Amino acid sequence: MATRPEQTKTRRQEGRSPGYPYFPVHKAIERAQKLYKHEAAHWAPLSSATAAWGYSPKSSGGRQSIATMKYYALIDIQGEGDARRIRVSDLAKRIILDEREDQAEKRALIREVALSPSAHRSLYEEYRTGLPSDGTVLHFLMFTKGYNREAARDLLDEFKQTASYIGLYEPSTSLDKDEPEAEENPAPPKVSVGDLVQATVNGQDVFPEGARVLGFSDDYAWVFVDKASGGLKLEEITVLEAAQKNPPAQERPLIPDALLAGLANREQEKDRADMRTAVFPVSEGDVSLSFPKSITAEGLRELGLYLNIFLKKEEAQAAKEN
Repeated sequence: MATRPEQTKTRRQEGRSPGYPYFPVHKAIERAQKLYKHEAAHWAPLSSATAAWGYSPKSSGGRQSIATMKYYALIDIQGEGDARRIRVSDLAKRIILDEREDQAEKRALIREVALSPSAHRSLYEEYRTGLPSDGTVLHFLMFTKGYNREAARDLLDEFKQTASYIGLYEPSTSLDKDEPEAEENPAPPKVSVGDLVQATVNGQDVFPEGARVLGFSDDYAWVFVDKASGGLKLEEITVLEAAQKNPPAQERPLIPDALLAGLANREQEKDRADMRTAVFPVSEGDVSLSFPKSITAEGLRELGLYLNIFLKKEEAQAAKEN
């Protein structure tokens, strides 16, 4: 009998809870490595993909693995039901194939992956400087976010492991324990946590109303904000408003990652000549959208789907505020 990667949960909750990862980010990256070793970058049938992780497609472990890998944006999925095909995402490949001595970009990408699940973003936005007692966090998850007790406990345990792995609350903690230690006193950043900032890429402002700084990479070269799951280069950041000593908690919808795809893969920014920018005048000002000149009909269709989702969220938020 094949040995399973770990014991799966067959009864997660009494009553439905919001989705969340079944296992921490380092295990998800290990499964991305297994899938890549098994199938390289090719599309694989559902049965082949789950077999790489030691499961059958219809087993609970197989379903949980697919859902979790999707939460972390480590796989792409094509098709529906049993006809689905799976492959490792470009983001996953950038992590698992990066063997450079300088691991700064790899650490930034792993942090992006770790904070991709909405459940993780909710916890980090609520507890930016560290987790309080388990009871306090469980109360937040159950009564603010709608998780039942069992799901809340599972999520908290998994989030602690993920946070520990990426050093979320310990900036000096390295993801690779064998790496030489960084300089003891890195230069302080020009930007502070809580600042309202603007990111300017290729002369275009990214955030219409600015974004709040959540933290930095270990070397302070990358800035993480509440409106993007990927890192932004420090030199592209301008402070619009310095943080208050006790800033009020804010709930803001996240802009879909697809609209900020060029920010995560920084190498794509080396040749902006391949990009087009469309400007749409609205009553409050101009809205800019950048996309590759070589975009295909399939790419345009996918862009339309993302924009529909984004506009529906913004319309709902506007209606709620009015």
